[in-house]
Formats: sequence, C-alpha cells, structure tokens
Amino acid sequence: MTNFMFIVLVIIAIVAIIAFFNTPFGKQLRVKAKGRTDAVMRQDASTPEGARDYYNAAIRDKEEFYNKASATFAEISGKLDSAEKELYQSNKDIMRITQQINACLDENNEESAMSYAMKKATLESKINVLKDTIEEMKQAKAHQKEIRDQAATDLQKLKEEKEQVLFQMEADSQIIQLHQSMDSMNINNETERMLDRVREGARKTRERAEGSRIAYDTSSQAQDRRLEASERERNARQMLEEMKRQRGK
Repeated sequence: MTNFMFIVLVIIAIVAIIAFFNTPFGKQLRVKAKGRTDAVMRQDASTPEGARDYYNAAIRDKEEFYNKASATFAEISGKLDSAEKELYQSNKDIMRITQQINACLDENNEESAMSYAMKKATLESKINVLKDTIEEMKQAKAHQKEIRDQAATDLQKLKEEKEQVLFQMEADSQIIQLHQSMDSMNINNETERMLDRVREGARKTRERAEGSRIAYDTSSQAQDRRLEASERERNARQMLEEMKRQRGK
C-alpha cells in the first residue's frame, strides 16, 4: 500500500509540474530560463576556451558525418565491384552453356539441350538484373562520392576556421589583458591628487624664489653693491690703460 501511494504521489507531482509549465507564468519561466542559458552560451562562446570547445564539438559532428559517408561509399563500391565480377562470370557461363547446347544439338540430344537452354535463360535474366543493378550502383556511388567529398571539404573548412578564429580571439584577448594590466598600473586618483599638491607647492616655491630675487635686485643694498663693483671695474680698466700707455713709451 505504501509503494502504491508513493507511485501515485510521484505521478501527481509530475502532472502538476507539467501543468504548471503550461501555464502563462510557467511559460514565462521557461522563456527566461532559455534566455539565461542563451546568454551564458553567448558569453562562454566569446572566450577562446569556450569557442574552442564549441568548435571541437562541431568538428566531431562533421567528422562523424564524414566517417559515415566514407563507410557508405566504401560499402557501395564494394557491392558494385562484386556485382561487376558476378556479371563477368555470368557472361562466361553463358558462353560455356551456349557451347554445351550446340554440342547437344550436334548429338541430337534434345533433352540435354533443353536443360542447358533453361539454364541459359535463367542466366540471361540474371545478367539483365545485374546490368540494371550495376547501373544504379554506379549512380549511387557517384552521388555518395559527392557527399563524401563535400563532407571532407566542410570538415577541412571548419578546422581552418577554428584555427583562424581562435588565433584572432587569443590575440584580441591578449590585447585586452595588456590594456587592463596597463590600466591597473596607472596612478590612482588619490596619488594623482598628491602629485598635484606637490606640483602646486613647487610652483609656489618657485614663485617665492623669483619674488625674493626681484626684491633683492631692486633693493638699495644690491644697487650699492653693483655700483661698488662697477667702480672697481672702472678703476681696474683705467689702471690697465695706464700700464699699456707706459709700455708704449
């Protein structure tokens, strides 16, 4: 009784879940879940690792299709080869039986000739069937060859596309990482503000130094020193001129 009740409860729960997901709210949940799944897949596919996984899965599918196409082509080729060999052997049998019929007729052996003639008729029917079959197999082989070759081309294109896309994505990812690394190495705002204060302080110090120099240059003490230095220079020049004049006597 307990097992029966458990089974009934499970069935009721399954029916309730199915009914819930068929309600408008349940359908909205399914749409949202699918949207989130698509978003995750898109985000995953935008990374080199995710793209590699998707490409590998697609390549496996195309490899499987190519292998099936190749196996079918090989099977048709084998059957065609067997049919052609059988047709060749049947034609040889026809020639042999025809000789046997003629031999029987030469010996007036109608009964044996009739037996061989029936075998020949059966072989001729078989040959006609083989000819039709071989023609159909040739067409099937040609068609399957096109399928196999196209599958090989598609597989190779996908492999080349994978290499090209992954190379580009990895290069782009490295550029992004490099830029992010450079951004992380940039000076933060607080440090930049501190440097601005240092620059402002240096500018003001320079201005004070320049103002101090100008004040000193325009002071009376500085002017007296410049006059004194000018007087010494004038006296020295006069002394030099006098010595030149005396040497010239």
